[in-house]
Amino acid sequence: MKKLPQHAVIDVSAHRTELTDGRLQAVGDGLVRELVRLVAEGDGVAVCHGVAKTLAHHGLDVHKEQDAAIGRDYLESLFRGFGEHVDVSRFSPVAMDYDRIAGMDVDGYNKNTHFTPNGDHTTEREFLTTKCVHFDAATPFIGNIYGPNTNITDGTPMVCDTRAYCQDNGVAPADLLELMPHSYNVAVKEEHAEPVLARYASAVDADLSADLVMVVLLNEVDGGLAHAGSEPRPADPTRPARRPIRHLEYQFAEGVELAKWYRHYRLEIPQPSLQVPDEAARERYHRGVAPVGTDQ
Repeated sequence: MKKLPQHAVIDVSAHRTELTDGRLQAVGDGLVRELVRLVAEGDGVAVCHGVAKTLAHHGLDVHKEQDAAIGRDYLESLFRGFGEHVDVSRFSPVAMDYDRIAGMDVDGYNKNTHFTPNGDHTTEREFLTTKCVHFDAATPFIGNIYGPNTNITDGTPMVCDTRAYCQDNGVAPADLLELMPHSYNVAVKEEHAEPVLARYASAVDADLSADLVMVVLLNEVDGGLAHAGSEPRPADPTRPARRPIRHLEYQFAEGVELAKWYRHYRLEIPQPSLQVPDEAARERYHRGVAPVGTDQ
């Protein structure tokens, strides 16, 4: 997947919306149906852009935080609508009692605290967002909403076709992974990450300083796609930099569900740290990847 298939890129500004009581809503279910077709019934990926134009149509400005928040809520509503039309049990290798879709806002450049709303199985902790080639654990579909960035260059989201890599190279999905020592997520081992990035990855070509972009992925390791990000840097080191991300994922109430997922991939149950990792772990898991050989 040196380039994202053009049909997987959706310009949401081409679809009608209504603004009612400060909430932006799609007219009809065409966008949701398109997400289902592309992600659950197709190649497992869709990229939505054009939110800045959609907001402007209603007299809103993506560079105003309150208006950008309306845009993020709009994209989240599309992902939740997608969830209502998909039987997630078809995409999970073990039976999981998913009972909600949760959303969380983070800064993908700076250190964060209070990461997750789900205190049932995840301790609120200090952390840095992961940029290596990885999967979010035990959640079959994810949506990541990026932008608009402030004083950031690069930090480009990437989609990695680990499914094709495993098929082409005879790698079992469980052999693809390693635990992150401080996190619930799982990384693609370094020995596999380099060839994945060189031949099976595509960068998302978007102006993240002037638009909102949502990447929806079939995230399950068995038959799904991994994701990553290039290294974000401040355009002007003397000014504050911000890289807003809203992460959307399926969750469940009981921690025992999580243990089933890790056992399927022959992994230990992680013991996440309450602190951000040491420098070696930061370099491995949180430094952005170099997208060698990929085309935007």
